[in-house]
Formats: sequence, C-alpha cells, structure tokens
Amino acid sequence: MRVDEAIGELVGDLGRFGAFTDRVEGLVDAQVKAFRPASNDWIVVPWASGFHLFSDSSEGQRRGREVVFAFLGPAVASLETVPEARLRGELPSNWQATGLTRASYIRRTDQGPPAAERLLSRLEDLVASVVGREAVALHINPTSADLLRDFRLALLARDDVTARQLIDRIALDGRVSAENLRYLRIEYFAAFGRWADMRAMPHIGALLQARRPRAISETLIRMIWWAELAGPEYQSAKAAFAARGVLDEFGPLLRSVRLPSTPEGRAVCSLAAEADSDTDWLQELLDSAGDAEERHRLEGLVAAPEVEGGEIAAVGPDEPPASEAVDPVAAAFRDGRHADVTAHFVEQPSAEHAELALQAVLDSGISTSAPTVLALVGELVDRGELALSRHGRRDFAELQQLVDDACPGWVEWASRLAADTRWSDAGAVARNSADSWAPVASLEAGKVAELCDALLEASDGVNADQLRASTDLLCKETARSLAAGSTNDFCQAVLVLLSAQENFSEMVRLAYLDLFAAWLDVGPTASEYGDILTLTTEIWVRIASPKAITWCVSVLEGLADSPCPDDAKRTASAATIINSARQHVGRLSFRERIEVEGLAADLGLPALDVEPPSEERDVWAALDGKLIGVYSLLPRAAAALESRLRKLCQPREVRGNSDTVATQALRSLAERADELVVDTWHAAHQATGAIDAVRPKDRQVLPRQRGVSGFLRALEEVLEP
Repeated sequence: MRVDEAIGELVGDLGRFGAFTDRVEGLVDAQVKAFRPASNDWIVVPWASGFHLFSDSSEGQRRGREVVFAFLGPAVASLETVPEARLRGELPSNWQATGLTRASYIRRTDQGPPAAERLLSRLEDLVASVVGREAVALHINPTSADLLRDFRLALLARDDVTARQLIDRIALDGRVSAENLRYLRIEYFAAFGRWADMRAMPHIGALLQARRPRAISETLIRMIWWAELAGPEYQSAKAAFAARGVLDEFGPLLRSVRLPSTPEGRAVCSLAAEADSDTDWLQELLDSAGDAEERHRLEGLVAAPEVEGGEIAAVGPDEPPASEAVDPVAAAFRDGRHADVTAHFVEQPSAEHAELALQAVLDSGISTSAPTVLALVGELVDRGELALSRHGRRDFAELQQLVDDACPGWVEWASRLAADTRWSDAGAVARNSADSWAPVASLEAGKVAELCDALLEASDGVNADQLRASTDLLCKETARSLAAGSTNDFCQAVLVLLSAQENFSEMVRLAYLDLFAAWLDVGPTASEYGDILTLTTEIWVRIASPKAITWCVSVLEGLADSPCPDDAKRTASAATIINSARQHVGRLSFRERIEVEGLAADLGLPALDVEPPSEERDVWAALDGKLIGVYSLLPRAAAALESRLRKLCQPREVRGNSDTVATQALRSLAERADELVVDTWHAAHQATGAIDAVRPKDRQVLPRQRGVSGFLRALEEVLEP
C-alpha cells in the first residue's frame, strides 16, 4: 500500500485543527510527496491525540528522532516510543500495509494554544528544511576482489544467470587482464559443463602453447574428455583418441600434467600414456585412481580396441631418422614431458639443460621439484658455468617466487595470510594447490584451531582481499568437512568470515545459507547452536529489507526443519527475526507474507492472518486444479510444499517422488504433471536423467535455493508474466 493512498485514513478529518487546518494539511502533503519508501525515511503526521513520527525501520526512527529533537528541542516537546501492542491494535489496516509501523509520539512540553502554534511552526521549519534538500544516493561499487568472490560463489551455487552477469561486470571493470579474463571464462564453462563452448573459444590454440596455472591445465584436459572423446559416434574413447588425433594436438598439455586430480583427466592421460608406450606413467595413473572401480575403468579404457575389429594402430611419437642426432631432453620438452626434463636435470645438472628445466617446472605447475631445480641452477650460475639469457633470468625469478609461495597445507597457507607481510598471490596459490592439500577433516584438533584463528586474524589484515578471493575454496572445504561429519569449529569460523564481509552481497548471503543448512544437518552442540544463531540474527538485523526477505525465510525454514539442541535460543532468535521481517510487511509479496507467518506457526510463535491482495491472488490462481509434481530426496518435501501452497491457491494434487533410479512412477509423474519441481539440490543423477528424457529442462521448475521456500520462489517466477 502506498503512503498517499493510506494517509487519509490515518490522519482523519484535519478540520479538527480549526484555524491551523490549512497549515497542517500543507505540512502533511509536502511530506507525503517527498516520502521515499525502502530508504529508512520517516514522516511526521497527526494521528489520534497528536503528532507522531512514523517509520518502517528502527534506523528510520533513529534518524527521524535526531532531526525532530534538533528542530523542536526539549523546551517544545519530547519523544515517547509508542508500544507495539497499541500500534497493532489501533493503526488502520491500510496504514499497517505501508510498513510504517514504528512510531514515536511527539508530546508537547507546554499545553495551550501558544505552545501548539509554536510546535506547528517548528514542524513547518523542519519539513521545509528536510523536504527542500535534494536526496543524494550513495552508490558503492564493489571492488575487483568482491566481484571475483561473488563470481566464484555463483559458480559454486551453479547460478548461471548471476555468473554471466558478474563476468560481464568484471570485464567492464577493466582491472582484470585479457589473459586472466580468459581463465575466468574457462572456469565458467567448466562449472556448467559447457565443454563445446570452451573448445570453440577463439584463443584456445594459443592458450595451449602458453604458460598457464595448473588448475586451468587440468580443466582443459577435462575439456578434451568431454568435447573430444565422450561422444557416441565412436566405438570407444580410445578409438576417438586415435581418430581425432588428440595426441598430436594436445600431447604437450597431456604430458605436462602427469597426474591429474580428476577422473576425466586421469582417463585422458591414461590414453596418452598408453599411446606413448610409457608404462611407468600409466602405472602411476592407475595407482592414483580414486578407488578400485575407477582403476578398473581405466584398465578397460586402455585395453579397448582403437578401431572395430580390434587392430590397434601405433599412435606414439614418430621416431627420428637414425642419422639425425636428437637431444633427448629437448625432445622431451618439445613433447611436453616436463617431468622427464626435470628428472634428467636433477640427475645430471648441466648448463645446456638449465633453462629447459626452469621452463618445465613453471609450465607444468608442479612445485615438488621446484626447490631442487632452483638450487641447482643457482649453483651453476654461482660457479660461472651458466649465464642465463633474459628469458632465463625471468624464469629464474618466477621460479623463485613459486618456491617462496609454496605451501604444504591449509594451516601454513592461513598462517602466512594472517601475517603482516603482503602476499598478493595467496588466492592463486590456494586455487592451484588446494586439491593436493590434506583435507581439513583429517587434521588434528589443535591444527584445526590454529587454522581457524589464522583465518579470523587474516580477515582484517593486509591480505583480507586475498581471503575474500578464496571464499569459494573455503566454502567447498567446509562442505567437504561437514560431509565427513567433523570440524564444526572450521565451519563456524567460515560462517563468521562470511558474516564479517563488508560487502555482504547476495552471493555471500547464499553461501552463508548453504553452510548454515549443512552445519545444522551435522548436529551442533547447544553452545555452538547458540553462538551461530546469535550471529545469524545479527546478520538479519544488519541486512533486514524486503529484498533480503528470501534469505530470512530460508534461515527460519532451516531452524524449523532441523533438530534443535536449545529450544529457548531458537524461539528467541526466531521471534527477533520474524518481528523484524513484519516491519516490511507492506512491501512483501503475498507468497513472502504467507511464508513468514507459516514459519512463525511452525516455530511455535503466534501467526498473523494474511489477506491476499487481489492483484497477487490471480498469479497463484493459475495453479488451481493443477497437478504439481515434486522430485526431491528431502523427506516430506511434497507434504511441506502442499501445506504452504494451499494457503496461496488450490491445486488438485501435490504429488512427490523420491526414487533414486529411473522408475515408471517417476517417468509418469514427469509426463503428467502440469508443473514439475525438480530439486537438483537433493537428487539422484539417474533419476534426473530419466526426467530429462521425457520432459525438457525448459518445462521443469528448477529452484535456485534449497528447501520449500526455494520451490515456491521458483514456481512464482514461472507464474509471473
């Protein structure tokens, strides 16, 4: 409800002011015209027995009281807070719908006509000053670190739309080089499985020849698997490997990453090792398989025939003519066998191969042999046996930096991040090395405590931007630790880090929600529960607004659906959050009001009745008489959705399915449902594949957040014109 539509019912007949009627009417009209909703604005108007200061938030009250007291002074009036119970019982319903439901009574110090006119004159001065002042909006642009943080959190949340918007903003920001922007696009394509788009990038050929981070090399190898070898047109991946000439085009890349960290990478490199007849490399790959099942797949992959009929053609590198003298180290470098180059140099250090060894370590991104190579090259230089070229001096300095930046694990990385020395490569080091570090869940309690302390100390230190740029890595490691059922301390530390972000963007809010839900599932102690609920409540007080109400609802839903070790603390936090959310009721949608009040009831708090405005009732009426399908592995997902949905509309049926494999019941529901909600957060791959086979993605309702609140929000987006 707009203020100009509700003001008449609130102030009533202004004729009661007699000779002052025109002045009071002008005072009210000027403020109504200048009022700015959703901006912590305030307004002074007559109601009941006198003038009152109304606002929609505590911040608006604070600002308004400061200005009113400055203009009136204690000699003219005092301000008294109006009890909420009186406001709920006596304010007109239309005025309550505006959200301006916080009020202070302006009580005159003196009584009588002279005091009344003096108060009115002061209020006229106040309004003339405030209304006549131009409002200046302060636009705060996020830093490059904030944009990168949000982009990678969007990838983590698989939010395609937001990720595309953010990478466009990063490009327009102009602070990221063309090369790094290319790396970000590769990250984006990989996150959403868009391997064909990655393969079609215009500079992919040049990228294969250039020095690049190890994480990018691993992603490119995954691209080879999905874009070159996984198609149905070949008898096997091995046949595609030979027919497409993968080794000819990508050989240096494959040989440079000897032991990839992903199953796809190990599969492609196994084919390369078999084609090169490199039995040692192949054995290392088999030994590095994640489990016995993957090892069996790799063995079957390399044993498969390349062409129908079982004849296997030789695919290895061409042998040079016998008369041609070939330097084996130079040949290994040319073929991308960087491990062979460094191993040969370490065994037989020579000035001839020193610069090749420097390049091999840098191009492979493997830092294990870096200190040894660096020391050996330095000794050759010191003895006067080697004069480095300009390119060699640059590589030597870069390798020195790589050695200086090397970290063996999370604790060492965080400790260095917390130091007073600037470390501008901290984020890149973590991104390239985190997969090789021991999981936080495997660390002893003392090391986890040391890690948490260092991270919290780094949050306001000289390397705070590097910590923000690594937020997604910390979130992934936290999720992995919670999945292992341990390291609640680490999760709490990361939640505190997220809450302390100066730019608490939507992506940070969503990351906090995901970890909050996972943390609740693990089952915290009563003490931990109280601490995090206090933190979460403080966040809501800080960000409370109609735009953030979805976050608020998700928090309440998590509290309602999870085991509770401290009922009193949950009730107190829920009451604070819900009462704050109700202050914005005038600008909430029908669905949001239903959710807030429904969750209030679920949490044992009094729920208010919600009257649906006619213009919003029609949106949900489109589901009347319809069959709504829900595929989710969450227990009671369909029942919870139906309970909340029937307060918005009257569907014929809400039918759920939680099969983990393709079944006839699941296929039937996917075909027959008028709207089908597919909870990709809690789903089985085989089941979603069966849904995709009978119902295209554009006819599925795909929630962008967890829980029933996410289901409703996704349905609302589908229904809105």
